[in-house]
Amino acid sequence: MWMGALCASFEALALSPWLIPASFPQPGDIYLNGGFLFSATGRPGGGATGLGAELSLHAFFEAVPIAGVGVFGQWQSINGEHHRVCAGVQATTLILGAELGVAHDFAGAQGVATTSVHLQPFLSLGLLTAGLRIGIPVVTAPGDKPGYGSDIGLVLSLKLPVPLRKNFDGEG
Repeated sequence: MWMGALCASFEALALSPWLIPASFPQPGDIYLNGGFLFSATGRPGGGATGLGAELSLHAFFEAVPIAGVGVFGQWQSINGEHHRVCAGVQATTLILGAELGVAHDFAGAQGVATTSVHLQPFLSLGLLTAGLRIGIPVVTAPGDKPGYGSDIGLVLSLKLPVPLRKNFDGEG
């Protein structure tokens, strides 16, 4: 029962642009966003849970609907066993966005270092972002263990957007 109410609330937010508050970013706004990152993904060697942090810089420009571009960086501890870092570019329009970057899983007890292409479509509601991470391995270090392989799953982030430049009433 609560799941149906949650889905209906989510649909109302996602499908109703007029529910977005007046403080929604305007053209010319620039935000620095920092916060926590959680992931639950599947890999060839089994499930992987990650806890870490993300920092992004995002600028909004004149478009209908409003859109923006930016850069991001991430760090996570994966299964408490090794570290994963990722950096790249991102683009958004209203509450939808996508990331494209390069990720690197450092060598750990379960695998050798692996570098991957990072793709992540996401839905952002300001403080909370949910995305689908897709990692495609391109380079695996030599070693007696396998690489970490492909990566696909859910990513949640809780970030605080800090306006570096806020455009009020069309004034820069």
